[in-house]
Amino acid sequence: MAAPHDYKHAPLGVDSGSLDVELVGDSKKETPSRRLFLALLVCCHSPLLFGFSLGFTSPAQASMEGDAKGDVAAPPGLTVFTPADFTMYAAVLNIGAVVGAFAGSSAMDRFGRKGALMLSAVPHLVAWGATIFISQRLLLQLMRMLTGFAVGMGSSVAPIYIAEIAPSALKGTFGTLMQLSVCIGILFANIAGDYGFVVEQISGEHFCNWRKLSLWSVAMALVLAAIAFAPESPKWLAQRGRKLEAQLALRMLRNGDTSAEEGRLFEEDDEAPGAKHHHGHSHRLSDYRMSVVVVVGLMVFQQLSGINAIMMYATDICSTAGLENAEAATLAIMVAQVVLTAITGALVETAGRRSLMQLAGVLMCAAHFGLAYYMKAQGAGWWAPSWLALSSLCIFIVGFGVGMGPIPWIVISEVFPVEVVASASSLATAVMWTCSFIVCMGFRGLEMTIGSSQVFALFGFFCLLCFAFVTAVVPETKGKTVDEALETLRGAASKAHELESKVAVGDGL
Repeated sequence: MAAPHDYKHAPLGVDSGSLDVELVGDSKKETPSRRLFLALLVCCHSPLLFGFSLGFTSPAQASMEGDAKGDVAAPPGLTVFTPADFTMYAAVLNIGAVVGAFAGSSAMDRFGRKGALMLSAVPHLVAWGATIFISQRLLLQLMRMLTGFAVGMGSSVAPIYIAEIAPSALKGTFGTLMQLSVCIGILFANIAGDYGFVVEQISGEHFCNWRKLSLWSVAMALVLAAIAFAPESPKWLAQRGRKLEAQLALRMLRNGDTSAEEGRLFEEDDEAPGAKHHHGHSHRLSDYRMSVVVVVGLMVFQQLSGINAIMMYATDICSTAGLENAEAATLAIMVAQVVLTAITGALVETAGRRSLMQLAGVLMCAAHFGLAYYMKAQGAGWWAPSWLALSSLCIFIVGFGVGMGPIPWIVISEVFPVEVVASASSLATAVMWTCSFIVCMGFRGLEMTIGSSQVFALFGFFCLLCFAFVTAVVPETKGKTVDEALETLRGAASKAHELESKVAVGDGL
C-alpha cells in the first residue's frame, strides 16, 4: 500500500508534502474541515445538473417547437421539434436516468464514490456540448437520453457520497443538500432561460436561446469533474481494506482529533476476505427486505405526491386566481421550494426524519383535496375563492419542501450498510425515475379521461397512503447508526410476522 507521500494528487489543493503532518492528530474537538465543504460544493454540481436538466425544457419549449408569441414566430435556427417530438424529447430523460441509476451502482463499487461522480460528468459534457450545435431531431433526443443517463448515475451516487463524508451529527443536514441543489438547478434553468439567454425579435418578443443555455450545463459538468481532487469516501476505502487511505481521507475531511471516528470506521476491518462485514451484514441486497421496502416506498410516494402535476399547473392556478404575472408567481413558488428545503436542513436533526415526512403527508393531502374542490367548484359554479387555490398551492410546496422532497434521499444511506448501499441507492433511484416517467406521460391522458379535479383528488389519496406508510413502516433514523436502524426494522418485521401467525392460527380454528 502506498505511503502518504507517494500520492500523486493531493485532494482539493493540498500540498502532498504536507500530508504526513496532517496525519498527526491533535486534541481539538472534531469538526468539519474546509476541504469537506469544498468536496460538498463540487459534489452538489451533480444534483444541480439534475435540476437544470429537468428545468431546461420549460423555457426552451416555445423556441424548440417554434411557437409564436402573438404574431411573432420563434427564430428558425432554434425551431427543431413538433409538439409531439418535444413531448418525447422531454420524456426520454427518464428512460436514460433509469439505465444510468443501475450503472451508478457498479461504478460506485468498482471505482469508488468520487470515481463514479467523475465518470458521470463525461456523458453530461458530451450530451450538452453536442446540444449546442446539432439540429437533427433524432440526435437531439439521443443526447437528451444521454443526459438522462448522466443524471440517473449522478442521482444514485451523490447522496451516498454526501452521507459517507458527512459527520454523524450533520448527516441529515448535509443530506438535504441533494434536494436543495435539485431545486436550485430547476430555478436557475427557468430564470436563465426566461430572462438571461434570450433572443429578442424586432417587435420586442423574447425567445429562449436554448443553445446558449446549454453552455451552463457544460460549465457545471466541468466543475463536477473536479471531484477527482476531492477525498474519496472513507467508508468505501475502509470497506475495501485500504485502511491508510481511509484514515488519510477522514483526516482531510475533519479538523481535530479523529481517533473516535477512526475506531468506528475500522471496526472489524481485519476480518478475513469473503467474511461478512459490519456486524454480520452480508453483501446481498435481498437480505435487507424491510430496508428495500422503506426506500422504494418513499421514492414511489415522492413521485405519486403529485409534485410534477403541481408544477405543471402552477401557472394556470396563479392565472385563474387573478394574479397579473402568473409566470413570475411560478418562479416565486420555485424560490419558496429552495428556501423551504434549506430550512429542512436545520429541522431534520431536531424534528426528525419520520415526523417531518408525516407532516408532509398531511399537508400535501390537504392541499390536493383543496385544489380538487377548487377545480370542481369552478366548473360547477360553486363558491371557489382564489385564496383557496393559492393557499393550497403554498401548503403543498411547504409539505413537499420540508418532507417528501429531501428526506427520502437521506434515509437511503441510513438503513443499509456500506456493502450494499450502492445497489440500494441505484434501485431506489431507478424506481424514482420510472415513477416520474409514468406520472409525466400519464398525467395529461388521465386528466382528459377523468378530469383535473379527480386527478388531484387521486393525488390527495396517494398522500394519505404516504402518511400511513411512513407511520407504519418507516423508522426514525435521526441519531441512529445503521445497526440501530436495522435492529428497529427487524423488530417491526418480527412483530408483523407474529401478527400474521396469530391471524393464521385464528383462521385455522
